[in-house]
Amino acid sequence: MLRWALIQAADNTTLRDLTRNSRIARQVVDRYIAGESTADGLAAARSLADAGIDLTLDHVGEFIAHLDQAQAAADVYRELLDRIGDDGLPAGVSVKPTQLGLLLDREVCTNLLADLAKRAHAADVHVTLDMEDHTVTESTVELVEEAHAAGFTNVGCAVQSALHRTAEDVRRLTRAGASLRLCKGAYAEPSHLAYQRKPDVDRSYLEAARYLVAEGVEPRFATHDHRIVAAIKREAALLGRDRSTYEFQMLYGIRTDMQEALVADGYRLRVYLPFGEEWFAYFMRRLAERPANMIFFARALTGALTSP
Repeated sequence: MLRWALIQAADNTTLRDLTRNSRIARQVVDRYIAGESTADGLAAARSLADAGIDLTLDHVGEFIAHLDQAQAAADVYRELLDRIGDDGLPAGVSVKPTQLGLLLDREVCTNLLADLAKRAHAADVHVTLDMEDHTVTESTVELVEEAHAAGFTNVGCAVQSALHRTAEDVRRLTRAGASLRLCKGAYAEPSHLAYQRKPDVDRSYLEAARYLVAEGVEPRFATHDHRIVAAIKREAALLGRDRSTYEFQMLYGIRTDMQEALVADGYRLRVYLPFGEEWFAYFMRRLAERPANMIFFARALTGALTSP
């Protein structure tokens, strides 16, 4: 129940303002967010790249209200793609379709994505469409299919094992030739569309992972669960899948010990690195996944509420 409450609190503007204004709360935020500017994000990316870690850069923001916000987000990604190419960063980019105006004007979103995909292809950069809540799942899958049909084979997307439909989406997108990021999901979805119990979400994840190890196009396994990581390693070894053909993905600031161990053992690792001013919704979903930080964060907010 607490996890769902935190996820739903991602839209709470009062809590957002309290977090922004609390020095102690921002210490927690800074663990998960690599700063608010593009320069901050690129600086963090370079530091991780020097440690042998690949990256996917995410300019946070979603469910925009005006199309000029979509153009502004696209401009940030254009700058990122230029810098990735110029600096030789081992990085891709992750984009939320609603940040490009999916719910405001589908044609604008499609055109912006096509432009970014073209620029990314020229720089040999992979583009991942983040999977948002269930209201845009089908549209996101369609955007990937359309991109591949147009020749942009460097476009893939995330899929969430929490959703009932994901097993079919994994097969559908694999048939299209898309590289997929398999994650568990971080949205409060209704029970008729998504599994509500962690064991069911984990079971769904492992089933999809087994399929992707066997059939996937450069699958990307996003998890911090050491048991799931071990299961994927075993499955890949049994099938003789080379380590260079798949990767693990983890979030910036989470399980850095495990990240270092994977790199040391010769596995591909990619860190999902978020930055930008609209970080609050992303931060709340990360907090919901890390119960150990909830008490510290609550104390920080209590201090903000009681301070003169």
